[in-house]
Amino acid sequence: MPKISHIEPCDSRDLVARLEANPKILAKVLEMLELVENAEGDLRRADEAERRVIEILRGTGQEILTGWAEQVAEAVT
Repeated sequence: MPKISHIEPCDSRDLVARLEANPKILAKVLEMLELVENAEGDLRRADEAERRVIEILRGTGQEILTGWAEQVAEAVT
């Protein structure tokens, strides 16, 4: 699977394929998009938006580290 670089534009199909291979991360990305779009229409204050962003990012970090640990464990065994 090709790496996605922040310097070079990525092929959206590659990005979609990678996200589909990691459904928990995909869910977090969708959650962030909903926040940006204010999909629920309930964000009126910056402090509430900030709190929700922090929650999402913490959860995303946990998912990423869990996935990383699982891949390392598989590689070691």
